[in-house]
Amino acid sequence: MLAEPKSKTMTFVLVGIILQIVGGIIAKAGLLGWLLGGPIALLGSLLLLMGCCFYAKAKGYFWWFGLLGLLSLLGLLVLYLLPDRHK
Repeated sequence: MLAEPKSKTMTFVLVGIILQIVGGIIAKAGLLGWLLGGPIALLGSLLLLMGCCFYAKAKGYFWWFGLLGLLSLLGLLVLYLLPDRHK
């Protein structure tokens, strides 16, 4: 796996997952919580998706394989199980 996209991958994926969790917790606080937590969770999803695109690229695949990130952690698991093409 390439080193530069690997560091971007870890940053985007970890921050994305954390924001998804925090946004989900805030969103459960009622209407006001939903108005604040929803965008936070959406931002987390977008960061996770970007991280998955970097991860796919780092493993030697086209960036659009990173769209598996739309499946959240399941998509990240599928990307993890794909063989590294840079070896």
